[in-house]
Amino acid sequence: MTLFSSGDIIATRPRVGTLLPETGVSSTRLSGVSEAALVPSQSGALDHLFPYQVPAPDARLRTGDAAQARERARIAALLLDDLLFAAPVFCIDAGNARVAAERPLKFLSEAAALVNCGHAASYVATLREFACAVDIDGSDDDWSVSALEHMTARVDELGGWWVTRRSGGGAGRWHLVAVLRTRFAREALRETVETVRTHWGATPRQIDWRRTLRPLSAPHRRTGEVDLPSSIEWAKNAFPSWASNLPVRHHRVLMRRETPATPWQRTFREVPPGEFWERLRSPGPDYYRDRSRSELLSTARLVVAGYDADAAWGVVSDTRHRGFARARRRGRHWWVKFCWNAAVEFVDSRRGTRTQQSPVDRWKRVTGPLLSGVRKFVWPGWTVATRHSRERVLAAVGDRMARQSLANCALPQRDLENDTGQSRNTIAAALSQLTKDGVLVKTKTYDQSQGTKSSNEYSVNLLVLDFTAESTEPPCSHTLAAPSRSWYSLATTLALHPGPHSTATFHTLSGYTPTPHPTRSQLANVETGLVVLQKLRVIRRRGRQFWELTGHAPRETAQARQRKERTAVRIEEDRRSFKAVWRATRNELNRRWHEQRERALARRAAKDQSRREVWWRSLSEDERTTRRLDWKARFAGMPPAFRAARVEVLVERRHLATRGAVA
Repeated sequence: MTLFSSGDIIATRPRVGTLLPETGVSSTRLSGVSEAALVPSQSGALDHLFPYQVPAPDARLRTGDAAQARERARIAALLLDDLLFAAPVFCIDAGNARVAAERPLKFLSEAAALVNCGHAASYVATLREFACAVDIDGSDDDWSVSALEHMTARVDELGGWWVTRRSGGGAGRWHLVAVLRTRFAREALRETVETVRTHWGATPRQIDWRRTLRPLSAPHRRTGEVDLPSSIEWAKNAFPSWASNLPVRHHRVLMRRETPATPWQRTFREVPPGEFWERLRSPGPDYYRDRSRSELLSTARLVVAGYDADAAWGVVSDTRHRGFARARRRGRHWWVKFCWNAAVEFVDSRRGTRTQQSPVDRWKRVTGPLLSGVRKFVWPGWTVATRHSRERVLAAVGDRMARQSLANCALPQRDLENDTGQSRNTIAAALSQLTKDGVLVKTKTYDQSQGTKSSNEYSVNLLVLDFTAESTEPPCSHTLAAPSRSWYSLATTLALHPGPHSTATFHTLSGYTPTPHPTRSQLANVETGLVVLQKLRVIRRRGRQFWELTGHAPRETAQARQRKERTAVRIEEDRRSFKAVWRATRNELNRRWHEQRERALARRAAKDQSRREVWWRSLSEDERTTRRLDWKARFAGMPPAFRAARVEVLVERRHLATRGAVA
């Protein structure tokens, strides 16, 4: 039997050999103390003098007390959770993915209510400042328990409190939660965890230092069971009193007044109705996942549209825009310092001309983050057959926006066809889907009356950009006329996930049909694209099965150059033909438009005249006489010019009404 010897003392379960019990709490081993059956704490001090064996309780008593014991354990777990965990709290599903909530969760009870209603499988909370946790995912129990023994012994040496439990999911999986009074003690425990990880040759995933964890009372995300330690009541009674009464520290942040930065002068244009405003009014899960980043990028969108600081703050302070809730709560000074000035610096630093930006800069600023964000957020909703073609179109769009600006950018389909070599039907379908998915925002529609001087204009949704790709290098140009359909996606995979990679890894990362073990026929398309990239000198083999980027400029073949030249000639002929037809039919189109307008006005005048006649017939004879006399008096009092104008309006109205009635 083991006892505590300090002020935070409880009796614990015995340790057998070098193994930890199924679940346990912190203990300090005393020399000379027997490890026989458990005894009440008041007789523990005399146990080594007068061994006392607790008689086995009656079976009926055990059955009757089982429900009460479970209830006491549940209450003890809830009390410990309140002492160990705090906000932020979030829910997870059975696949360990975060479940979006309507608003941020501040209490464990709110997350538990969502789990009880079936909206989530479990929930995770943040440990308090004095607590830390270790997640052990070992391959077997001997390995994991041995590592756990070293860590719990170290916590005892540091004078801390700890509790362990099986984390679920199989043998060898444990959670250790420790409470240590000082920051130096917590750092010492973390060094011990790293030493154990290095000594065992484990990965950070197998022995993980955690600041967030599933609370003791939370169910497992797959089994739904709450695996409470059998000694949970003792753990609650032994919890350090200094941790229970520790005051919450509020760090006061002194913020000096920030002057709003003046952005580069841009033409002011109202952000068109659509996805941006809907996202502000009803934020999605990505907003609550990282509110600071979402509000920063929404502010950057206003900078791009030409808003100044006062106009942008008018949008932020509007209570209908829930996407700026944090900025409104913290005030204008905070928003100016952390959102507005940062957004102005971000947007203005990415303002470039067509000649001053290299392909590497364009990739790091726009194209790379755009492709990485689409792969992360949008790709799962696309079919395998469309991912590669749409990604190549998106690369051309991102490169054009990086050369011009992040604001409205004209995207003629013939220009994109010349850049990518894909058909206009494919490009039109890709642009439509990208707009539907919120990757692009359509800001202007093609005006047929302007002919070749007009086209659809788009702007990129800054919330889609994944800025972790800013450190990557561009794989190659999207304008190469290579024969394979997936060659650019394979090169992008190597850029976003530096290799070397095997063919099977390319199959998984490049958006092909997901399967744990791809067959030889499924890998054929991947190998074809890799061979094309090898001929272009973009990648090279490393060993027999692995590929990596060469970092050299691509070498375009003569056949590919001829294909590009033929495409350019065909597009130029198509443009000349369209321009000639448009000029020839422009007068005819104008005439037809004016005729249609006249007919529409005549039909509306006829309806108005019919409505006025019905209203006039509904009046009595006396009222009609009164109105006639009143109108005659007012008409006689008008100046001659006004009377002539009034007569002209009435004649035109009657003429249009007659034409509309005849039509």
